[in-house]
Amino acid sequence: MRSIALDTRVCALLPPWYREILDYQQLCITEQAQFELLARELNAVADNFFFQTMDEDTVAAWEQVFSIVPDPATETLAFRRARVQSRVSTRPPFTLGFLGQKLDELIGPGEWTASVDYPNYTLYIESAAQNQSYATEVAFTVNQIKPAHIVYVNTPYVRAGLLLSETVSAAQRIYNYHLGSWGLGVSPFASEREQGVVKMPETPSVRPALLEGAAAFVAGDIAAARINGAKTITALDKSLSGSTLTVTYTVAQSVADAITQAELLDAAGSVLTASAVYVPVSGATVMKHIIPVSEGVNTNG
Repeated sequence: MRSIALDTRVCALLPPWYREILDYQQLCITEQAQFELLARELNAVADNFFFQTMDEDTVAAWEQVFSIVPDPATETLAFRRARVQSRVSTRPPFTLGFLGQKLDELIGPGEWTASVDYPNYTLYIESAAQNQSYATEVAFTVNQIKPAHIVYVNTPYVRAGLLLSETVSAAQRIYNYHLGSWGLGVSPFASEREQGVVKMPETPSVRPALLEGAAAFVAGDIAAARINGAKTITALDKSLSGSTLTVTYTVAQSVADAITQAELLDAAGSVLTASAVYVPVSGATVMKHIIPVSEGVNTNG
């Protein structure tokens, strides 16, 4: 909402001859500060009529209405506003379209996917594992919306890819001998003179077979996952779709209250990937690591 524009210049309202008096000037400075404070309070009142702009005190009042215990250390004011708005607007009838609207509000458009396994009565919601501060609110919203016989499974994912590129250069071979005049050991029999790069890494050249083979090699190298640097999980489901590898495993609630680090290990226990994440664990949580292998050049150096 646009702020209310209030003119707080008190001295401008006085007759010109009063503006020259020092006592009136000091009075104007004091009164102007009070009017500026009043203007801010008026704007705050107007902002507090809307969930998108209300201040922290008003959000806290709504949280008390819904018995929400906020965590200011991990929850932003914008998230707390969206959570209160979600609680207020959660009313039947409920559909997948309505669920999608709520997930857009809580997680963000394009930042999640939802699927229903109808034969097994299971609802899966996938979203990035790097910041799951909304996970508790999503679980609350879904449990308010879904039928009682549908099981909700949170599926956070970590996306970390591999880039392959090819550079082709040419060189001219120079022979350093002349018949009857080459001295053994004085100079090499032949040397190469670089002529420069003839194919830059930015120019596509890698075939799908190489990308798919690299993804298959990575799949064979991954032997386990480790949670929070302590709990190792060897029951992995690895699937390949073209040159994209997906590694899936389940984290039981008994393992940790929250996942803060997810690693993939090889058979010797060496760390292959390590991701800092935040995933509250309120039940069996399915973790996914998505590793696409594609051609490209890392522009970040």
